[in-house]
Amino acid sequence: MKNTPTHTLSQPLRLIVRRVLAVLAVFVVIALPVGADEGGPDKGKDVVGKVKGTLFFGTNEDPSFLGDKAKPVHKESVKRLQRIEKIKYKYYRKLGHDLQPVYRSYENWLTPLKPSEEILLSYESRGRSSDGGLRLDLELWQHRRKVMKCDPVLYMGKPLLILGPKWRGGKLIIAVELIELSLKEE
Repeated sequence: MKNTPTHTLSQPLRLIVRRVLAVLAVFVVIALPVGADEGGPDKGKDVVGKVKGTLFFGTNEDPSFLGDKAKPVHKESVKRLQRIEKIKYKYYRKLGHDLQPVYRSYENWLTPLKPSEEILLSYESRGRSSDGGLRLDLELWQHRRKVMKCDPVLYMGKPLLILGPKWRGGKLIIAVELIELSLKEE
């Protein structure tokens, strides 16, 4: 006994269905790339500014044990740091820094102690503030764990200072500074 489907299409109807499917397939192949580019380039990747993350070490002991890679800090920065009681130390050394773009709507990372990823800062723009600053979502990561989250407004020439963990008889201090802000409004 022969197995035949109970519902079969007639030959002319089958030909029409095939032609319609072929036309639809051609339309999909042509229309998809056009629709994908219709919105233009991804505006979320627009650079709206630049931030710099600097890692300092403050101590009252002789910092020579840090070696040559730890650089002395400029006098202006030392004065600024010493004005804050909790981070007032006799000696400061710069352990590293990183400069990265701020994207309109993408997260980015600062790695001030390259190549180590022991101290990281993740940030994402939340737009301009009404007084000309840049609002950020900012997170401090230490040993791959998030240890702090804040929503600061950064201004040109006014670094945000974060008191970091104790380290080798002193403290780590992280400065996050807005270096550049695009003139375009978001």
